[in-house]
Amino acid sequence: MVPEAVRLERRRQRRRAFLFGTGLLCLAAVCSALCVVSYAWLTQTPLFKARFVIVSGNRVVTHGAVLETAGIHNGDNIFGINLDVARTRLVAHPWVDTASVIREFPNRIIIRVTEHTPVAVAEIGHPYLVNSRGEIFEKGSKAFEGLPVFKNLKRGSLPLADGASADRSGTVHREIKELIPLLDSLTRKGGRFVMTGAVADPDTGLRLLTEGATQSIDLGFGHYEKKIKRVNELFALLEKKVNLTAVAAIDVSDPNSVVIKPAKS
Repeated sequence: MVPEAVRLERRRQRRRAFLFGTGLLCLAAVCSALCVVSYAWLTQTPLFKARFVIVSGNRVVTHGAVLETAGIHNGDNIFGINLDVARTRLVAHPWVDTASVIREFPNRIIIRVTEHTPVAVAEIGHPYLVNSRGEIFEKGSKAFEGLPVFKNLKRGSLPLADGASADRSGTVHREIKELIPLLDSLTRKGGRFVMTGAVADPDTGLRLLTEGATQSIDLGFGHYEKKIKRVNELFALLEKKVNLTAVAAIDVSDPNSVVIKPAKS
């Protein structure tokens, strides 16, 4: 049999454990209540109303559209604004590439956005704007008619800017993405030739469409900087020997074996 003294000691231990657990529960309840009260006070007190909502980085999207998209307004309590939700709403806007939303004690909200920069137009049934990563982000409009146009594209050949899981390994996207850093020099007036657009073909590569008598330049696949340099050297040589209007097309798919198609006389 268990001695009486041992049973009494065990009872006392159980009682102490019960009282300790009850005390912890009471303390947790008090802390929770304080947190609720504190949060309610923080999110409702006029002391933390946003007197200044500062927006930067926007060029196409207006200040008002940024605030409306984020769901933030002057006078909102800075602690009542869900910053993650506001940021998610902003990056869902077609023109917004990245966004950050931060609160600044005691009465400021700072919104910084980075917009997509249109570098070309992709014709896929309708004209769509293409950013510097070769992604489609918005429908085109007359305001962007001066951009080079990628033609002969099929739906899905370029990824969407907001498609986190989009396939970016396609041939057409890879080739267009490689050409994009060269577009500024290719479309600037005063060069040996001026690119107005391109035809992308998964089987034959890229064909540049150009102004003037020389209407096209076939680049094939990859190594575009080297091939364009080769074309410029060829134009410089031809300028000294023949009238450039005699050249209708150039094929530099193989930079070591350039093919020139003469214009019809």
